[in-house]
Amino acid sequence: MVEQRTIELTNMADAIKIYNSNTNFLIHHIGEDYIDESFLKNELDEMQAHGFSSNYLCIDNEPIGIVDYMLNDEGYVYLSLLMLIKEKQKKGLGTIVYKYFENWVCNEGANIIRIDVVDDYENNVLPFWEKMGFVTKKRDELTWGRKKSSVSVMEKVL
Repeated sequence: MVEQRTIELTNMADAIKIYNSNTNFLIHHIGEDYIDESFLKNELDEMQAHGFSSNYLCIDNEPIGIVDYMLNDEGYVYLSLLMLIKEKQKKGLGTIVYKYFENWVCNEGANIIRIDVVDDYENNVLPFWEKMGFVTKKRDELTWGRKKSSVSVMEKVL
């Protein structure tokens, strides 16, 4: 059973562990191979200031991933981040937690989910999102940290 819990400034250790287990992601998305508490605190503050919710994804009370998203009043969801801890990847959990998330936001009134997928390196996750039913709408550029990346802006109508 998947459940969501808010990431707070008082419980950031698991989030840092999840981020830092994904070295390849960090290198290709922010240009660094690890994050620290200062980075995450700043990220959480910025996300909250822009209306995003930052959450752990837990299975059996164990934080196994992170999901950052914003759901507006018109039913539009911007999924900023869905990340699993490295040791739980390639086991079908990505599909399980995404479907949990999709079901949850549908119940909250969502009708479209958007995600920007960094796709300018091999082994990117573009095929995963296509398998989840997302379609590329346009190409864009995203800056996170000090890194600029090419992205596929993808959407899924629910």
